[in-house]
Amino acid sequence: MKHVRPAAVASALALIVTASALPAVAVEAVPGEVAEYTGTIDGADYRAVVPDDWNGTLVLFAHGYFPTQFAELGFEVPDQLANNPRAEEWLTGQGYALAGSMFGDDGFGYTLPDAVDHQEAVLDWFADEIGEPDTTLTNGQSFGGAIAALHAEQDPRVDGVLGTSAGFDPLGGWDAALDVQYAATTLLFDDLVDENGNPVEIVNPTDPEASQAALTGAAYGALGDPEANARMALAGSLVQVPAWFDFASPRPEDPQQAAQALSEWVVNAYLNGHGPADRAHIAEVFGGNPSTNADVDYHQLFRRSAERQTVEAAYEAAGLGKDQLRADLDALDAGTRYDADPAARARMAEHTSPGDLDVPVLTVHATGDGGAPAADVRSYTDHVRAECGDVRNLWVARGGHPTVTAAEEIVAIQALEHRVRTGVWPPLNPHATGRSAAALPAETQVVATWDENFETIFVNTDAAFTRYTPPRAPRATY
Repeated sequence: MKHVRPAAVASALALIVTASALPAVAVEAVPGEVAEYTGTIDGADYRAVVPDDWNGTLVLFAHGYFPTQFAELGFEVPDQLANNPRAEEWLTGQGYALAGSMFGDDGFGYTLPDAVDHQEAVLDWFADEIGEPDTTLTNGQSFGGAIAALHAEQDPRVDGVLGTSAGFDPLGGWDAALDVQYAATTLLFDDLVDENGNPVEIVNPTDPEASQAALTGAAYGALGDPEANARMALAGSLVQVPAWFDFASPRPEDPQQAAQALSEWVVNAYLNGHGPADRAHIAEVFGGNPSTNADVDYHQLFRRSAERQTVEAAYEAAGLGKDQLRADLDALDAGTRYDADPAARARMAEHTSPGDLDVPVLTVHATGDGGAPAADVRSYTDHVRAECGDVRNLWVARGGHPTVTAAEEIVAIQALEHRVRTGVWPPLNPHATGRSAAALPAETQVVATWDENFETIFVNTDAAFTRYTPPRAPRATY
């Protein structure tokens, strides 16, 4: 497996390239033509695809989070209208229309403050130019899950919400990222300086790019060192990041390999993907730092972690032992914390879905997702149910983010559509959903990712629906 750095897979995660990558191919020839529409509304580009035999269902796609710094690398936010491009092809071939906004700034950065407005504008355009849909579903990928849910709460035209590898709690998610960053820098990079000799800063950095470069350089350099891996694994475990990074391989059982997997998540998704440059962008959007770890008990977070045994084994394998683990947790509890700017935190909270939905919600999520941990979905689901909302979860046994296959995404979309149109959920057990996925074309049995040139590639893998009960997110803000 080759890891491309820096990494950005929807939530700024690792780009994973494997030997089984396949070129793009057409997904099952179907009758009819598909019209494509592109344009700009209120400064945001949009795209829509409508088959001439449109079945009346519109799936409105909200893409994930892409850090602003990746624009400088030549990466372009893809204009696909599903989590997996093969799902887009199959759905249009079966009569579905798809549409979505790229949001402002070409889709980069924290788009939520205006994203719902942009999605509503696309829906307005579609109704005027194409026609009123019989059924409108939102499909939120990664961070787009929060956009899709908030849109459904604010727009009565939305009939159902699908979260595909989704994160629904931006405020809690950025708090959790701060926990990871605080733990990793306190234990490994406390004395780190940037190229100008200035201390590396996570929150309110004086020079965001210099701090970002120094931190990611040091973190990538430390990957593979057993002691560093054990400590980075501890950092990730605090917020229920799983020890499963490579979607193309089974979850590692060896303690050091598991620690490596957790460390890959920490470095790629939290030190790089949500690092100082991203925090500076967030502070600019909201007028201050919205995240805090002021009152966190890190001993308690670790006691509740689903990866506690993974970390304990990694400390033993690295020769650190339980005494050092306790000392490291003591250091975290004794360290200097970060306070949020109250006004900035309140502004960010305004753009977080409170879960008060009167339409059905379905999620499809990998159990080994560390960019949007399954624990976040569990906490959101519990909250929606407490608010008398109708929510269901589909789980797939796979690492990575957002690694839901096209077939799994299609099964989820059709299950949600069935619930909207009939008032009853279809069978959602792994046997039923797995059988539905297996009946789809072989070309849909793929995970989509990018190569080192940011070209889309596809990796063959069978549907992996499973039963799963994740832990709760320790930093959920509901």
